[in-house]
Amino acid sequence: MNSPRLVAFALFFSTCFTAFAVPSAQDLLQEETTKLLKEAELDPTGDFGTAFLTSPDWQHEFHDSGPVEAPAEALGILSALWSKDSSISSDPIKRGMATACALESPRRKWTVDDVFPRYEFFRDKWDQGLLNTMYADLSIFERRYLARGVQHTRFNELASMHYHNDEVCLPSEKYTGACWYARWILHNPFGDSIHGPQYYAPFLNSWGNYAEIVRNVGGVCGSLSNFGAAAALANGIPAVTMGEPGHCAYAVMTKPGHWQPAYSLSWKRDLHTSFHGGSWGWHILVTTAQQDIKATRTSGDIRRLARHYAGKNNFSKALEVLATARQTHPADWQNWILSAEILEKAKKGLSAWQEFHQDIIKHLAPLGGEVAFHLLHKKAYPHLLPKNNLKDSPQQTHKIFASAHRALTDWGLGRWDFQRTLKDQLKLFGKDTPAQDRFMAELFSIHAEQNVFTADILALQLDRTKDDEKRFHAFISDISKSLAKNTDANGDQYKNVITTLARSVLPKAAANGDKATFQAIGKLTAGIFDKSDVTPEKFPGILLSSGGTFGIQKPGNRWDNPSRHWGVIEEHGGDFHTDATPATATIQLGNYGDLTGVVIVTRTGQFTRIVNAVLQTSINGKEWTDVHTFKKHGRTHRVDLRGKDLSAGYVRVIHEGQPSLHFHKFHVYGDKKN
Repeated sequence: MNSPRLVAFALFFSTCFTAFAVPSAQDLLQEETTKLLKEAELDPTGDFGTAFLTSPDWQHEFHDSGPVEAPAEALGILSALWSKDSSISSDPIKRGMATACALESPRRKWTVDDVFPRYEFFRDKWDQGLLNTMYADLSIFERRYLARGVQHTRFNELASMHYHNDEVCLPSEKYTGACWYARWILHNPFGDSIHGPQYYAPFLNSWGNYAEIVRNVGGVCGSLSNFGAAAALANGIPAVTMGEPGHCAYAVMTKPGHWQPAYSLSWKRDLHTSFHGGSWGWHILVTTAQQDIKATRTSGDIRRLARHYAGKNNFSKALEVLATARQTHPADWQNWILSAEILEKAKKGLSAWQEFHQDIIKHLAPLGGEVAFHLLHKKAYPHLLPKNNLKDSPQQTHKIFASAHRALTDWGLGRWDFQRTLKDQLKLFGKDTPAQDRFMAELFSIHAEQNVFTADILALQLDRTKDDEKRFHAFISDISKSLAKNTDANGDQYKNVITTLARSVLPKAAANGDKATFQAIGKLTAGIFDKSDVTPEKFPGILLSSGGTFGIQKPGNRWDNPSRHWGVIEEHGGDFHTDATPATATIQLGNYGDLTGVVIVTRTGQFTRIVNAVLQTSINGKEWTDVHTFKKHGRTHRVDLRGKDLSAGYVRVIHEGQPSLHFHKFHVYGDKKN
């Protein structure tokens, strides 16, 4: 983190003090601390006040280790802890744990009597050599996780902590499996569900603490995840529990700066110990910001300088130094939020908000899109959008929105709810549906090259247009033209996005009988998949299947790639693989006609699977007529239908006896009648 930017930042910072005759960073820190001591009704010249004011490191640890909720109350707790153990001020490890406990106390609604035993636990365990060696080097911010404990508060009781410290002693990276010390069991031996109040009740006097009860009785994901996280915490290793959809999980700091999810089933995580935002991305942002202690303290110094200027109504200078902080230490959320607060207080005009907007796009969005868009929506857009209403200038607002999307190249700190961001932006279009749809089509084009967010854009827009065929076709037409143009111009860099698009759209179009969409998207795949090298003899007439749709049951199963379905009914060739009984492969013909024959080229291997399958035809896709049963196996099959007087709009192969059919080509020939 000691980058050229930070060096420039430090030089800029020192220049501010010299050129503008403002208090030094140390003076500002002392000033803020003295003010806070008075708010906490603590004497700055008393024993604690003197110890605190004469230790710049301690002051930085208190002020710059993440957000401070109720600072006067927290400082009062710290003073009370010090009064019980004055060695805190001379021992950096004790001081760090006491400070972390004080910072978390207001968030837990703890008094000093509540929190001192927790501080004492870590103090004594460390002195006894019973904590992981990682504990010595933890920052105060990282110790805040130890101070706070887990979601299920009975695991935070001292008896449970001692049990975990005694019984679950592992290398730091092994605590991701500590949850399995307890068994997964939904009902206890008496038949009580864990979702009811009686699950652990019969055992409360059977063992000495809650952790031991859970280990012996068991539980489901909530109990197990809290057990695993609490075990790590009791051994001096930061951990946190978190909720996922229908599930509970946890994460462990397995090595400095690295948090490893454990028992996790989804990227959708809501952390139970959070600071600015509760998602995984917010967690990684905050922990990243706290990795470089020197940079974090410098960032805190610049905020104190900005508040000094703002206190003298010199808002321009406050914003000038904050701009440097934003650009140098973008992971520090407090720099961004203080900037927005001062911009609003100073009632700054459009140009100042545009500068703020550009900093978000340039410095924060590449780091964490989720956080960047949160800031844009909450703070920047209300001041940037024309009259705060998109209806007044949809083109300009469209441009503002798109600029942020162009800054995204990947998920950044962690996957996040991108669709929610899109929905928030679409709301700002009011009821201008055409503007919304144009915006979605452009976003698809913007994100197509990286193909990170295209699936979410596509899924949302398909859902938005599912009841409006005209809008749906317009969207498909727009993105198809864009993809075709870019594929021609840029070789194969759009292959992945075309595959993503086709996998989603082709099955939907086939199910709806939507030939136009199936063909528009399907033709794009011709440029990314090789043609089949098997070319059996054709039957008279035209290829009636060409221009139609093709579908199977359970498209996209583990053997099937729907993006290759279009080629199956075209000269190009493709493939599919069913995975449901009866195995069914259905063509809606591109042209209704009198049939002359059907040609099938199966995929290499497992040729016998077609034996006893039946070829059927239908006028309307509802009532079917058997016309041929496959009795032989082989790579290629030609079914001659001349002279049978068969007219059809649909043709399918169905196998009642097994789930698997797989062809490269399924071609229907005949004379067009429509």
